[in-house]
Amino acid sequence: MNDRSDTIVVRDARQSDWQNVRRLLDEAGLPVSDLGTDLLGHFLIAERSGADQSETLGTIGLQQFDQVGLLRSLVVSDSGRESGLGRRLVAALEANACCAGVKDLWLLTIDAQRYFGNLGYKIMSRDNAPDIIRKTEEFSGLCPDDATLMHKALHDGTRK
Repeated sequence: MNDRSDTIVVRDARQSDWQNVRRLLDEAGLPVSDLGTDLLGHFLIAERSGADQSETLGTIGLQQFDQVGLLRSLVVSDSGRESGLGRRLVAALEANACCAGVKDLWLLTIDAQRYFGNLGYKIMSRDNAPDIIRKTEEFSGLCPDDATLMHKALHDGTRK
């Protein structure tokens, strides 16, 4: 439990966040070679703002291809773990993706199958990946061939 009087905010990443995003991704061992500042607008940042300073606690990204999205780079720093922050970042990304017209969200993971499974993602055969996902650098080369492909159908919030 955090007894400091600070607030954690999830917001769109800005140009000034790029170094912090790359640092978090590098520290987590996630691929960054295909990420440029052009994709930064599709990243979210979780930031703790206190009286004296702010701290980037996590990030998540989206590559969008019309109605198909690739969830990229969910990272939560050690100081942000066990707080529900990862779930909060995923939920915010899913909401943004849905508002942008994404119907199907895909991801590749080496070791977070259970985590994403608990969030409604289903393990899929890599053979079932849409062509547009297969053509991404993450699918075709950055992630190892044994990375697990997962999928979640998004809804527009009008379900009854």
